[in-house]
Amino acid sequence: MMKGVSKQILEVTNTENEYFDKIIFFVKEEHKSTDRKKLQKEAEAVAAVTQKPPKLRINRKKVIKTVISCAAFTIIGFCISMLIRMVI
Repeated sequence: MMKGVSKQILEVTNTENEYFDKIIFFVKEEHKSTDRKKLQKEAEAVAAVTQKPPKLRINRKKVIKTVISCAAFTIIGFCISMLIRMVI
């Protein structure tokens, strides 16, 4: 559902970041009357601090579970192939 909302928006297009083309900031209601240059300065400061996206966190438990599953399927596949060889 969409509502008609009036928001003040600042768009920073010069991010100097290889990952992001532009950043859009929504100004809080209580700061709508703040000087545009001050808002732009604050937005650029936040944009400058922004770095590359965080690295994917690797869950140790999930990695161990995946390794065990792969090993189990490999062993099962080997056993099935050996049984087939014995029958033929």
